[in-house]
Amino acid sequence: MPPVSEYIDPTLPAPLRAALAQALSAPPQRVQRVEGGGEALWLKQKEDSLSLWWRLLKGNSRRAFEADRLALKDLAGQDLPVPAIRAEGRDFFATTVAHFLRGSQSAAELAPALEAAGRALGAFHSAGVVHGRPKLRDICWDGHQARLIDFERYRRGESSRKLMAQDMLVLLHSLFSLRPDGAEEAGIVLKAWLATAPEGLSGALVQRAKALAWRRQASGLALKRRAGSSEMIAMPITLDWILGTLR
Repeated sequence: MPPVSEYIDPTLPAPLRAALAQALSAPPQRVQRVEGGGEALWLKQKEDSLSLWWRLLKGNSRRAFEADRLALKDLAGQDLPVPAIRAEGRDFFATTVAHFLRGSQSAAELAPALEAAGRALGAFHSAGVVHGRPKLRDICWDGHQARLIDFERYRRGESSRKLMAQDMLVLLHSLFSLRPDGAEEAGIVLKAWLATAPEGLSGALVQRAKALAWRRQASGLALKRRAGSSEMIAMPITLDWILGTLR
């Protein structure tokens, strides 16, 4: 990727520019919210101080950071729903802030956001783009449109029906991790995705769920031994719901 020259959106209010400069002068944080002048940005910086354990666990932080930046530029160029980069330099970029989806909202509050999220992911897949890990927390909602973030697993040109189905499975699993009784909300996401995504992905999603049946059994065994995490508990719920809904 060519070197990145520093860019600051000239329309940013002066207080926000000053807050951004202050944040960049402090020890770097992976992500942080920066506010000023009635606006806010999410500032993302490259991680340089990871321990050996975290480097082994998370992989090449520079490559992940640049993959995220590349994705935002590539996808914005395709008019896909991602936040705009408002400032960037060699080791940072900052995007517009919106509200992140969480499982704490009521079903009525979540419904329009989840429908928009399903459509947004379907738009990505119709364009032949795979997110890689579209968890609920990686979706921003401004009251009108859902936008996806966190593309550290993005690889230009890497796409398949299997990976698209995996995207939806990850999104549904993250929803059930937060709301084990969220079958109605899951139905909203799935319906919007199927209405927007390429034909045939419902079958691909069923195949993916069947291929992961071993995880259902592994989760069950683990839960018999000790209390499991919410993600572990949600795995059999997600797989059963997919197979029960789409068979």
